[in-house]
Amino acid sequence: MRDPCTLFTRALLPALLCIGMAAPAGAQPDPDAVAAQQRIEAAYLYKFGSYVTWPDGSFAGADSPIVIGVAGADTLADDLSALVAGRDIGGRPVRVKRIQAQDPLGGIDILFVGTRSDALFAASRGLPILVVTDGEDGLQRGAAVSFVLVDDRVRFDVSLDAAQQNGLKLSSLLLSVAHNVSGAKP
Repeated sequence: MRDPCTLFTRALLPALLCIGMAAPAGAQPDPDAVAAQQRIEAAYLYKFGSYVTWPDGSFAGADSPIVIGVAGADTLADDLSALVAGRDIGGRPVRVKRIQAQDPLGGIDILFVGTRSDALFAASRGLPILVVTDGEDGLQRGAAVSFVLVDDRVRFDVSLDAAQQNGLKLSSLLLSVAHNVSGAKP
């Protein structure tokens, strides 16, 4: 039997092999490194959907799509749209929708907040949405998942409290490959 953690990592292995993405302190980030980082984050966003259990009634029907909303990260949205074209998660088609801070979040299942929009974090609280962002302070701002750079590699931290507040259950397989997991265990 294959190790599930290894399967998750192998699914993202080509993206995870990217190195040298962090710029030295005070230096301008390398545009190629930033683009590579966004492609990796797009791949993670797609894969996260396989490791989330949404509450009953979150989807209108068995064939309803999983909608990934993206706010404040147009290049990531483009990369994600190309990646998910023709793909599904658990038999559900995947759609990408660009979101503005004032947009209603109904119908969004995964939300990437690439802006510093406290309004989006507040609007998503209590809704069955996996909220993802990037940066060291992402979990403190209200995300369930936050991308971080560790040894020049894209990793992610998880807040179980934020996920549970939105009625979501995260797979132990996802938690096993997270950089850090905080909050109460289910």
